This record gives sequence, structure tokens and C-alpha cells, in this order.
Amino acid sequence: MSRPVRRAPARATPVVLLAVLLIALTSAFGGAPAVAASGSPSPSASALDTDLPVSVSIQRVVPTVLRPGDDLTVSVTLRNVGSEGIADPTVTLRINRLRPTTRAELSSWIDRSSGVVGVRLTTVHPGALPPGAQLDVDVTVPASAIGLTTSSSGWGPRGLSVDVTDDGGDRAGTARTFALWRPDGTVPQARVSVLLPLTGPARTPTVGAGAHAGATPGATAASTSSATAGTTPQPTPSGTVSTGGSVGPSVAEQAALERLTTTGGRLRTVLDLARSSPDLGLAVDPALVADAQVSGVQARAWASDLGTALSGRETFALPWSDPDLATVAHGNGADLLQTAQQLSSDVGIGGQTARTDVLWAGPGAVDTATLGLARTVDAAAVVVGPQSLQSLGGVATTARADVKTAAGTVTALVPDDVLTSLLTDPGSVEPGSTAATAVQRTLAELALLTRTGSSEPRDVLVAPSRDWSPDPTTAQAVLAALSSSPWSRLEPVSTALGNPDDRSKRTPLPVSASAPDELAPATVQALATNKVAGIMGTSVSALTYYRRVQPGLSTAGPMAMTALAGAAGGAALAGLLPTSVFKPIILVALVLVGAYTMARPRVGRATQLRWTGHRHRAVALGLGLVLGAYDGLLGPGTGSFLVIALVGVVGYGFLEASAQAKIVNVATNLGALLVFTLEGAPLWRLGLLVGGANIAGAYLGARTAVARGSAFVRAVFVVVVAALIARLAVDVLG
Repeated sequence: MSRPVRRAPARATPVVLLAVLLIALTSAFGGAPAVAASGSPSPSASALDTDLPVSVSIQRVVPTVLRPGDDLTVSVTLRNVGSEGIADPTVTLRINRLRPTTRAELSSWIDRSSGVVGVRLTTVHPGALPPGAQLDVDVTVPASAIGLTTSSSGWGPRGLSVDVTDDGGDRAGTARTFALWRPDGTVPQARVSVLLPLTGPARTPTVGAGAHAGATPGATAASTSSATAGTTPQPTPSGTVSTGGSVGPSVAEQAALERLTTTGGRLRTVLDLARSSPDLGLAVDPALVADAQVSGVQARAWASDLGTALSGRETFALPWSDPDLATVAHGNGADLLQTAQQLSSDVGIGGQTARTDVLWAGPGAVDTATLGLARTVDAAAVVVGPQSLQSLGGVATTARADVKTAAGTVTALVPDDVLTSLLTDPGSVEPGSTAATAVQRTLAELALLTRTGSSEPRDVLVAPSRDWSPDPTTAQAVLAALSSSPWSRLEPVSTALGNPDDRSKRTPLPVSASAPDELAPATVQALATNKVAGIMGTSVSALTYYRRVQPGLSTAGPMAMTALAGAAGGAALAGLLPTSVFKPIILVALVLVGAYTMARPRVGRATQLRWTGHRHRAVALGLGLVLGAYDGLLGPGTGSFLVIALVGVVGYGFLEASAQAKIVNVATNLGALLVFTLEGAPLWRLGLLVGGANIAGAYLGARTAVARGSAFVRAVFVVVVAALIARLAVDVLG
């Protein structure tokens, strides 16, 4: 059957290119999900005092811990943020001599919800305060006037208040913190463990790359597989990693590492904080260190300093590339997590060995399925987010919580929410917090933790989130306070692991809970099963078209090759997909395709190729890659997008475009199916059953299309696009 083939002018159709661009944009968003930071206590709005004309900021409390015979000095900065000057402001320092007995009382003192004001210790007049002016004021109280009990049991926090009044005696500003009282005598100590994370920027998963190509922190089992399916990394004498041809960090990833490891960068700052005390533990992603060792000057220097800092320090090696535990658990990827653990064990951290039996859950929802994963891979414990498994009706005496899961009892390590927030974001606990007030509140909280509950020493864990970007001054001050506190001492994380669970009641975990941007396992299975049926029907349809239409393979061949790779990559990213984000984009693209087809009734009646030779193949390669990635990642409308791209961009008639599209569609289904099969996701019996029906429909449809020609194919195409638009519109618009 011969057809006239004429070369058309090389002009792109804007609407079609825009539709393809939208699909490319959709596929490009398949990266790691945004991961929200762990929650922090919400302060009372009454603590903000935004309506007062004088801002009061407490800069120092000296001494940090007050002993009998010590004078007390509180240094504050006053700033007139109002529109009127204050000729003679009065600064009054007050103390509440009653010791708080609960952590809730600490909060109520700061936000003034208790109504307690304390007794006046002293008053100073610092001089005039014009609008916009600032004054630094030291308020000192002699030891004899402080008036706290010298009983050995009276140790702990006392409320301090700095109040400013204007010329008429009205309150103009206020700030509150705590004095820490330490009379003579023995004071019990809580055991505090600090675990600081050193994990890097998200790596882009690459199918078939070596183990050195990391997965993103939100990687699914499929994407983790792509990151670990290559040759096993081997440590070299220098501690770097040799993977026998594996892919190292890209130029962009190396640049990101340089920014993170230079002075002021997140990784450099966290490491410098850790080096301040050998008692601070580290949780490190070995893949990050391997990348740093082959990156820029700053990254290599950071990796070298890390190697020195590990000596004599408790260190945990996270699974290679730090995959998200929840996604792995929900995708049945225990074997992949074991592979990542083994890689970390084999390579170590810069060539140094470290424990690999402690996992760290992401900051999102934690469920028993995620904890059960730890049991499956023989991990000793899982660090959970600070708002999971919190104590009910009291204060837990241990950071350890033993949780029953379907796989057995699993040990969770639960950070203290308030203490972790005081280290990472003290303003979330006390608005307007300074380094000084963060330290005083930290010691006040520790005192209450130490005094409350069991007579046994309390275990407390402080563990910032992975994306913590420290304020060096505040973080250093808080860590120093944890180290030097009279009622606490720093201990390794293994100490908390070794102590039994106190069996206190905690908030229960759901059996299964997914983060908003995590693809549900059922959806992964549906995608995979759909590919089983899809490849069966599409193969028969492609064969029928090929025998009867005999399309040239100069287009379908290159498109199929790049579509296969694109679909495999898209399927590997499917577990990261927040589908609600992409449905509107797909809907817009389909509307554009439908509108273009209706507005151009003559387009696609006959083949009029826009390019030949190398340019023709280059366009085919690009279209195959983009649309293949879209098919593996999402899928709906892939056949329609292929047809309209071949008609509107390349210049085929509808009949031959359909034949070419079927060949390419076989490749996209095959690429996605290969990845899903490695993940164990397809429901084979259901897929084969649906596939049988798909074969029959595909055969009849292809024969009908060949018999009726391009006009018929165009009409069916419009109907199919309209149906897809209607279905997606219902999903998007409700």
C-alpha cells in the first residue's frame, strides 16, 4: 500500500510543542519529596508582646547556674520600637522564688499565662530611650538579696522577669527567662545522648548505575534498587570508594557539596559543632563521604576533618544513600535496605568502620510497618521523629520505647521534643529567644526532667532533623550547656539502647501511615499490574499495525530505545510521586492536544515529514525520552501524547502515527515493567487476566484502524482524548 510522502517545511507547531513541554515538566518533578522539618512546641501568642513599644532582649545571665554567695547579673538590650520617646524608663528585675514542678509550669512562666509576676529584686534607670534608640543595660542583684532557699533539695529553675515601664508607670516591654539555682549538696543527673546527622543533598537515582550513585532520601524501593544494582563499592587505602565504573557525583552535585561543606555551610557547621565535644554522637551517610572525597577542595577537606573527628566517637553509618525507611517499608523493599546496609558496612565512613544497626526514620509519619522493617533487617533500633511515641500522663524515664509490630518487638529511640527544638529552633519554644535564654530554658527543662518520676537516672535523647542548618552561636551554647549541666551528663546513644523501656504509656503509632507526597503501595502495584496487561495488548496491536501498515522504523526505532530508558527511570521515581500535583498539568496538556486536533482538521490526513536524516532521528530520540519517562512515572494518556507528537511535531498521518506509537508504547511498558518487577510490585495473575482481554481488544482495534484509515483514527483519537479530559477533570475539580 503506497502513500504519498512529501517533505513539509521545518516549522514546529507551538500548541503541540507546549503540550510536550508540559509532559516534560511533569516528568521533571519526579525528584525527592519535600521533606517537612520535625515539629516543635508552639509558643503561646501572649509571649509575643508585639504591641509593646520597647523590645527587651536578654543577652546574658551570669552566672548561668547560680550558687549560694553568687551575685546575679542579667544583661538586656532595650530598643524603642514605638513612635514616642521615653524620658526615664524603669527596668525592674523580678524573681519567682517558687520552684516549678512540671514542664508545663516552665511554659506558663514564659508566656505569663499563670498570672504570676514574682517579687522585685532591684530597679535601674538606664536613661532616655528615644524612638528607634537602643540601650544595653546590666542589672545586678547582690547574693544577699536573692533570697533563695539553701536547702540541698531546693535546686532547679526559678522564673526571672525583666520588666520595663514608661514615664507614666505603664508596662512598656518585658522578657522572661530562668535562673538556675544550685545549693550545696548532691544533685542527681540525667543521662543525655546527642546524635547529630550528617547527610547530604538528594542524589538523582540513575537506573543501572553503580552503587556509588546514591538514591534520594525519599527513594522508593525501586529507586534504591537503581542506586545499588551495580558493582559493589570497595574501599581504597585512602578511604575513597572504587566502584568499577560506577557513576560519581555530577557537576551540580559536587557544587552543592562545596556549598554545604564550606565555612557557614550546613555540613561544615554540624561537623564543627560535633568536634567541640567527643561525647556528641554522629549518624553519617557513607555515600555522602564517598562523594565528598571525589568532589571539590572544600568537600575533600570536610571529609578529611570528619575522618579525624570520628576517632574515639560513637558513630553510626546509615544505609548507603540514606533511603527513606517509610517508603522502603511500604514498598516491601527490605532486601534493598539490606543491600544498602551491607554497602555501608563494607565501605564504612571514609574507610573507618562504624555501627550499621541503628536506622533513622524520616521526619514524616512513623508507623509500625516502618518500625517492623527494622526487625526484618535485624537493626537494633530506629530513631523516630521527636513528636512520635511521646509519653502520656507523665514523663517517660527512658528515650527507649519497645514497640510491638507485625514483625516482632522493635526498639525505637525517641528524642525529647522540647530539648531538640531548643537546639535547632529555640524561637519555636520561646519567641524572641537568644542564645542566653535558650541555654537557661534548656537547663530548666533538664532540671524538671531529672526531678520528675522515677528515682532511676533518666535517659534523654536530643536528635536534630537531617536538614538542620544550625545557628552556630546558639547551637554551640546549648550543646555546651548539655555538657556542663550540674543535673545531667552526656552519654553515648548506646547507653540509652542498653537501658530497658520503662513501660510508660505513649501515643500509639498507626499500623500504616504515609506522608502526603509518598505514593501508596497499592498505587505502585496498580501501575505495575497495568504494565503487565498493557504490554500484552500493546505488543499485539503493534504487531498487527506493523504487518498491515509497515511503518518505517527510522522513527519508531530511536524513539523506542530512548522511551525504554525513560520509562525505566520514570518508574524508578514513581514512589516519590505526589500525584495530586501532576494531574492538573496532564489535564492542561490534554486540553491543548484536543483543542489543536479539533482546530486543525486537515492535520494528520497524510504523512508530511518535517525533517529527514539526523534531525528527524534527533527529534524522535527526544520525544521518546520525554514521553517514555512520563509513561513510567504516571501513564495516563501516553498513547495519545505519542500520536499527537508524531502527527503535530514530526508530521505523520494519524494511521502511521498510531502504528509508530504502538511500537514505542511497547518499549515504554517494557521499561516500566522491568523496574516494577525488580521491586516485586506486579500482581501477575490479575495482570495476565486483564492482559488476555487487552490482547483481543488490541487486535480488533488495530485491524479496524487499518481498514478505516487516518480519518477514522483521528475521530477515535478525539473521542479518547475527550474521555481522558473528562476523567481527569473529575479528579482535579472534584
